[in-house]
Amino acid sequence: MSAPAITRLWRGVEEVPAGWGPCVVTLGVFDGLHRSHARLVERAVRTGRTRGLPVVLVTFDPHPARVVGRPRDTAALTTVERRAVCVLPFTPDLAQLSPGAFVERVLVGALRAAAVVVGANFTFGRRGAGDPALLRGFGNGYGFTVEAVALLHEVEALCSSTYVRERLRAGDVRAASRALGRPHRVDGIACGRALDVAEGTALPAPGRYVARVDGARRTTVEVTPCGRVLVGAEGPASVEFLDLAGPS
Repeated sequence: MSAPAITRLWRGVEEVPAGWGPCVVTLGVFDGLHRSHARLVERAVRTGRTRGLPVVLVTFDPHPARVVGRPRDTAALTTVERRAVCVLPFTPDLAQLSPGAFVERVLVGALRAAAVVVGANFTFGRRGAGDPALLRGFGNGYGFTVEAVALLHEVEALCSSTYVRERLRAGDVRAASRALGRPHRVDGIACGRALDVAEGTALPAPGRYVARVDGARRTTVEVTPCGRVLVGAEGPASVEFLDLAGPS
């Protein structure tokens, strides 16, 4: 039996259809959908196919670090529309849920999870008190299985969103692409030569880059010191950063 395809974006558990489930849930911030994230998604899809169940990718918006914890770089590497089926608004109230309350409200009550796939470093609940071992204990009680998947490594660093942001800040878009498994992509609206992107979007360091605009042939774009992307186009556009360009 094949699992049905789900394409609608649910913003909050309130939008999950009544009577939904059972399903396979993969859960995380997924802020870059890099190769480690892809590994989680692939594992969840494989589990869904084996069990004949739909797969739901659940993420949070805004990034939890913008609401709790120490300030750090959380520049967006991709939009929620490109990375999730269910987006949980990360509010102070959600941050205060205990691990047990989070499991009961989201995984059991709303999604009726039959299986959950997370990263080995996944934490959840108030002050990140929950981890895969605790989640597995809840699963034993509620009747869902839990699989924790190890992160990949890129050279000598974890394949992580933090690593991708570091490479982008250094202008090393090729290393960022290796970790992502694809070129870093930025979407926006071009007016004149400048691409208007959402606030908080991760951009490479100022400089000139070889890029594809809207999937067309390679061209050169420029990221300015004030964070503008000069593309020389008009209207909606997406830019894929491929490599540094030589001097003009």
